[in-house]
Amino acid sequence: MLELLFLLLPAAVIYGWVMGKHSAKKELLEQQLTINNAINSSVSLLLNEDQEQAFDRLIQYFDDTPSNIDNYLTLAKLFRKKGEIDKAIAIHEGLVKTDQITIPQYELEEIQLELAQDFLSAGMLERAQNTLTPLLTSQHASEALLGLLHIFEQTREWQAGVESYLAADAQLLSENCRQLVSHFYCEIGDAHDNYKSKKQAYKRALKVNRKSVRSLLALSKLYLIVNNKQKSRELVVTILDQEPSFAPALFNIAPECFVDEFEQTAWLFWLIKEKNIKSVTAHSQMTDYIVKEKGIEAGRSYIIEHLQDQPSVRGFAKLIELEKEFFMSDPHFKQLQSLITRYIELKPLYECNSCGFTTNHFSWRCPACNNWQTIKPLAGLDGI
Repeated sequence: MLELLFLLLPAAVIYGWVMGKHSAKKELLEQQLTINNAINSSVSLLLNEDQEQAFDRLIQYFDDTPSNIDNYLTLAKLFRKKGEIDKAIAIHEGLVKTDQITIPQYELEEIQLELAQDFLSAGMLERAQNTLTPLLTSQHASEALLGLLHIFEQTREWQAGVESYLAADAQLLSENCRQLVSHFYCEIGDAHDNYKSKKQAYKRALKVNRKSVRSLLALSKLYLIVNNKQKSRELVVTILDQEPSFAPALFNIAPECFVDEFEQTAWLFWLIKEKNIKSVTAHSQMTDYIVKEKGIEAGRSYIIEHLQDQPSVRGFAKLIELEKEFFMSDPHFKQLQSLITRYIELKPLYECNSCGFTTNHFSWRCPACNNWQTIKPLAGLDGI
């Protein structure tokens, strides 16, 4: 009998192990089914604009289920989207402070970024700043710095933004961070009255972002103050190499960069032929030069050729201007010219490439979408 028990014991152990494994697998499948049902049900309710029931369903599920970080983060985002920022903050702060769950450092930093976003959504700028600052030396330095820079944009604390940039790990920063910091340096330069301080700020902006059109243009204007036309001209050419679309915005300073009209005309020719600039302003100025050198007929032929390639209202207005001597006796000519002029006056000069905002006044930051360096001279039929 005893021998029989010894023989049956291994079989009992194997049987128990198999049944236990089967039971655990069954429990896992049931739990997964519960998760899927809860999430599917909640998503369905959200799609049907029934947010209240969706949130109640999720909360009920979390109350009956062991802690799950991803699920809690999802719930916090839903609360923030709904506008219940206090609940989102409570979840994120709870995860940051908890000693019940072991959270890897990288994930903990991501939770802190979410918490900072909660504070920003609630208008708690100081708390958001205090949450983001310690992350400047972490693997999330780029995201943290962007958050801080957006805070300092609102408060116009340009120097504080620069100091945050200097405190961060430069190797981890994105191109977006560098572009934004370059504008901060330019804002600091614009605020200075001293030539040397301005120049230093603009050069630092250029060091942070070598493609900063704003700092190049600011330095170009600055060199004109001390009559260094060659250096100013070199910077204007650099801008056009990087951003040909900015050409119309440079025509107010370009004449000062050149020794005489011949140099300026050679520059226009270079823009049109080498850089393929479509700007109506450039072609209108070239037309004036041709008229002066070769007569009205040559100027008319030039602007007509341009209009055939690039139709524009302002180009047509230039053609009408050249035709006036043939229609001085026509009573309708002045009326036509007045209508075209009025139409042009009502049209904006610049447009934001990001949100489509239009304006007659150039600015480096779009007042509609708050993006930097997205406002460009208008192109197309109503372009300049």
